[in-house]
Amino acid sequence: MSLLPSTDDVSATQEGEIQVLGVDEEGTADVFEALASDTARRVLTAIYDEPAPPSGLAKRLDMSVQNVSYHLDNLEDAGVVQVTDTRYSEKGKEMEVYAPADDPVVVFVGTETRKTGFIDLLKRLIGATGLLLLGSVLLYIYRGFGLGVGGGNESGIQSLLSVPGFEFLLGGLFILGLVVFWWQWNR
Repeated sequence: MSLLPSTDDVSATQEGEIQVLGVDEEGTADVFEALASDTARRVLTAIYDEPAPPSGLAKRLDMSVQNVSYHLDNLEDAGVVQVTDTRYSEKGKEMEVYAPADDPVVVFVGTETRKTGFIDLLKRLIGATGLLLLGSVLLYIYRGFGLGVGGGNESGIQSLLSVPGFEFLLGGLFILGLVVFWWQWNR
């Protein structure tokens, strides 16, 4: 254990805006190049599982630190990962901790008009899902916070369905799904 300051409080959360790249846009080629190899995709997946310094990723993936570092540099240049923290090894060496970039990247194939519509749809879908979740929580509170749920002899599904507000969330998600399906059908 090292006496140097270090933290394990790095998570793979993304709090930025969704980046939607068209196939012919400037940064798209960099993203495709960075993700072209299986090794790069394995490194990226490992970062989403648990952010870590190159040496930690190399150990988890059974690869050389140089190989992992090479792919991390490419992924960072493409804007897919970022350095989020610094840790110190047992020997006192400073190590950069890599995590997913704050702005998730979506590559979109289609016209500019369709891309704009896709971005709007994503924003509305995320907002509507959040409203449904909020409505479910409020319904749960309204119907009696702390009601005994799951008497012990119910199955997992019955126990889940007996949570106040859960049926509201399911119904809302179903209706939201129908609206999205109808919207796509009529385009």
